[in-house]
Amino acid sequence: MKPLLHAEMINSPFEDPALFVEILWEHRALLFDMGEIGSFRPAKLLKISHAFVSHTHIDHFVGFDTLVRLMLNREKALKVFGPPGFLANVHGKLAGYTWNLTEDYALRMIGHEVTAERIVSATFRAATGFAAEDRRERPFDGALL
Repeated sequence: MKPLLHAEMINSPFEDPALFVEILWEHRALLFDMGEIGSFRPAKLLKISHAFVSHTHIDHFVGFDTLVRLMLNREKALKVFGPPGFLANVHGKLAGYTWNLTEDYALRMIGHEVTAERIVSATFRAATGFAAEDRRERPFDGALL
């Protein structure tokens, strides 16, 4: 029987954590933590539709910049999930760059900050210099995806 999911550690057990899970029948993938991912095949990284970050220590979040740079021209939204304070971290990373030349780029990132009680979401679009837009809040029912 052919597997439906293919999981692959991007780095060795003693390096930054990053687990890539390809959903074969959907031609997309999930990323669990964003350690250093620069040496992973870009074609595979472009399949990522959702990324889940356990916490934003540098060894779990340093790959964020690699994903943003790689996906600037991608039409599909990248959905990222993280713990309390995550939206501020995403906004801070994106605000650390000058985005005066991004109005023609397609990337749209939807960030989700998850607590036991609620999920707060915001959209960050390259076309608007990644300003936080469409902030929404909903109760957390236990399912992210």
